[in-house]
Amino acid sequence: MTNSIKPILLLSGAALLMSACGNDPNAANEANFEQALNAHYAQMKQCVRIGSAPNADGIIQEFRTDGSFQHKQPSFYNGLVTLGLLEAVSYQKDTKNFSGQVTGKADWVGYKFSDNGKTYLRPAEMDKGALSTGERQLCYGTPEVVEIINFTEPADAMGVTVSNVQYIYRLVDVAPWASDTALTTQFEWLPERIASDGIEKDDDLIITTNGWAHHSVLK
Repeated sequence: MTNSIKPILLLSGAALLMSACGNDPNAANEANFEQALNAHYAQMKQCVRIGSAPNADGIIQEFRTDGSFQHKQPSFYNGLVTLGLLEAVSYQKDTKNFSGQVTGKADWVGYKFSDNGKTYLRPAEMDKGALSTGERQLCYGTPEVVEIINFTEPADAMGVTVSNVQYIYRLVDVAPWASDTALTTQFEWLPERIASDGIEKDDDLIITTNGWAHHSVLK
């Protein structure tokens, strides 16, 4: 009798230990939420939009260089060229009068991502959606969860189980160019974002077949 009970007790103890350690991926707990958020940010990272959607030649921004549009200063893009993130390409385009007739040629400079810059781009397919403009995003750091502050009781919403999670994160793996004045002049909030160890945010997490995940997986 004693021998038959002992295995059962051992199995029960193991089950309790697994539960205590939070091994159930569907459990609403800090460990699962932290893992889901970090997995999301490992792909999405923290990024800024640069230029417009690339054209067929990869150009994301262009300026006329013959002095006709001096109010458009390409200094920001030239700064990214200096950092090795963009390449500048010179070419000519037709000039036309108000009736659409070609009247000559004008000199232009266009900017596209360099091979080095492309290594920092968020994959384009990750930004697709109804509101996508096709602009590429240059990623400068990866959010890492510091603390789960609070979360709501999981509840059904539009056919999925959702919990709103409040948390604090910081940036890790910050790109070496992120603190350059070429970026911080354009994005004045960037230095504070990079230096902060306590950025507060909240996100909706949902239950999937693989446990908790960021709500963006529903796109």
